[in-house]
Amino acid sequence: MGKLFRSRDILLLGLANLLDFSEEVRDPFHLLSYSYKNMYGWVPKQYQKHNFYQLISRSYKAKFIEKVERDGKMYIRITSEGKKTIQRDFPMLSLQNRQWDRKWRIVMFDIEEVNKQVRERLRAKLKELGFGMLQKSVFISPHDLLKDFSEFAEASGIKNYLYLLETHKLIVSDQRQLANRVWKLDDLNEKYKEIIDMISDSDRMKKSDSQMKEKMRNVCANIRNSWLRIVVEDPFLPKAFLPIPWYGDKAEKLVRGLVI
Repeated sequence: MGKLFRSRDILLLGLANLLDFSEEVRDPFHLLSYSYKNMYGWVPKQYQKHNFYQLISRSYKAKFIEKVERDGKMYIRITSEGKKTIQRDFPMLSLQNRQWDRKWRIVMFDIEEVNKQVRERLRAKLKELGFGMLQKSVFISPHDLLKDFSEFAEASGIKNYLYLLETHKLIVSDQRQLANRVWKLDDLNEKYKEIIDMISDSDRMKKSDSQMKEKMRNVCANIRNSWLRIVVEDPFLPKAFLPIPWYGDKAEKLVRGLVI
């Protein structure tokens, strides 16, 4: 099952310009000057308008968003605190396009069956940080996340159960095959391919009927949400490990180019 989103997650991820943290966001959805519908699907269909404005109010009070005035109109945009919240809740997003330092991080643990809940919590945290399971109690990652994980282990009181390693060498016959097995990249790639196909189908719909604007809005909203759920599960591995062809980049480009 994919990650479950809270309404706040959807709001902040949407305002963060579809997961782009590289630039200041300038209210891409014009929320206050138009309506919550202009979020193009970041707000679930069943989420009523009054609840949406309650979400805006709570997020404003928590300093996740701020109001700005431009050309006599009021807008909202995500704040640095809002971006920090997303990066904390979705740590893998900060690893997009980061250059690999050619090191592997390895986490090994030995937790008895009696501490099953601790073990499952540990595995969940490793997966949240993008580690892949090499063996039952051995997880690996090419990303420099041992500090983040060490802080979690310290706070959870489980550091004595762990072995944390960092190495330049992981001797395997084929790193691409290893990555595919550990992170199930073929399955992920197929999901990205489905997004591309969905966009292709939506383009044909636009050409066949110019009177279906509301339907197209819903179709594009569904595509954006589907893509978002895939992206937050992506381990963002170095390109040398990705299947060929890799559809993730094309899917992202097409989703960003969707016009409703």
